[in-house]
Amino acid sequence: MENKNATTTNQASKNKQSRNNGFTLSLIMCVIVLLLIMGIGLLNLGMQSRNMAVRTSTGIIARSSADAGVTQALYILNRRLKTNSWGDSVMPHAENVQLPFCNSSFSYKTDKYAVRMADGDYEDLYFIESVGKSGLSQKKVNCTLELQGLFEYAIFADDILLKNGTTVNSYNVEDDDLPLMIGTNSTHSGAIDTKLGVTVEGDVVVGPGGDPDVVINSARLADITGRTYPAAMKNKTAIMDVPQYLLEAPSNGEINKTLTISSSGKYESINLNNNVNSDSIKIDGDVTLYVTGDIRLGNGDELIIHSDHNADAQLIIFLGGNLIVDNGASLNNLTKDASKLKIFGLDTCEALDFKNSGSFYGAIYAPTADIHLYNSVQMYGAVVGKSFVQDVYADFHYDMSLREAEPHELGVRLVIKRWSEQ
Repeated sequence: MENKNATTTNQASKNKQSRNNGFTLSLIMCVIVLLLIMGIGLLNLGMQSRNMAVRTSTGIIARSSADAGVTQALYILNRRLKTNSWGDSVMPHAENVQLPFCNSSFSYKTDKYAVRMADGDYEDLYFIESVGKSGLSQKKVNCTLELQGLFEYAIFADDILLKNGTTVNSYNVEDDDLPLMIGTNSTHSGAIDTKLGVTVEGDVVVGPGGDPDVVINSARLADITGRTYPAAMKNKTAIMDVPQYLLEAPSNGEINKTLTISSSGKYESINLNNNVNSDSIKIDGDVTLYVTGDIRLGNGDELIIHSDHNADAQLIIFLGGNLIVDNGASLNNLTKDASKLKIFGLDTCEALDFKNSGSFYGAIYAPTADIHLYNSVQMYGAVVGKSFVQDVYADFHYDMSLREAEPHELGVRLVIKRWSEQ
């Protein structure tokens, strides 16, 4: 009887152990399956992350390649403008240009369209379409370009001083014109000093990242009708190049007495200051002068652009030295068209001093020169310099038509007006 009970007990124990072993095996299998599922999930997640990283990186490279195409197209267009090899018949284009050290390429094409504006006039707009490729990724960038000249600002300099009561306004304004601007690349305190009673009928722009309340000294004392804000990027003020034919031309020496000039030429200097009697230089034609030294007009001396004698009379001066207009002297632009008198200061031009009073119609571009108005000169045009100082009350009238740019004009360049990405 006892043996039978023992046998029964052993059998029950074996059955229980068997059931435990089966449960353990099932549990182990479940754990293995779960780990397998988790492993596959992690592998899949890793693969997806890797694929996403590859797509993101190739997308970035493709976008950078498209940007490189825009940069090259813009460079070629502006080089054509600078070298006077501009032509609309064959616009720049390229196909599958390989970028170095990476598996990517770009293609671009450029075009020009005449767009009718709100006032009914047509404006030429230029376009760049650039496509960048990297692997399976492709990005397209479209840009609209516009011609921009040297005189987007009424006054532009590192330092600007406007004395009490001065008004800066504009004329030749069209309905779609942007506001008048005076500006600086500087972010230093007081770079633009506007005294009590100064009125700026437009915007005041400071250097990128600058605080207008810091850069514009006495802003609360002045009446600025527009906005004050930092520029998105620096305004480039490159030195102008003298035309090659004038660089290579023989010098005609110094002009030191009354003279009528009807053709372009190269001179060492212009000095009318030493004569007892007043002298005058009359411009009777479309004239470009390269003056390697100084220009000085003494008391009573004049440089005259004669529109009555010649409707095409205009003057461009490339100035290697300084300009001094003494009290009683004048730069007399009888056309009263600021675009008919342009003075380009070269990198050796350090000062333009106006000690006279009266009116000046013209555009001055001398980014390395200090421009100083000692007396009440009424300025009509635009000024770009290293500094601009107005010692005595006088108004400044910006000619908005100076913003209008044509491909043949000096210093004109194409800039991006708007862009989009696909």
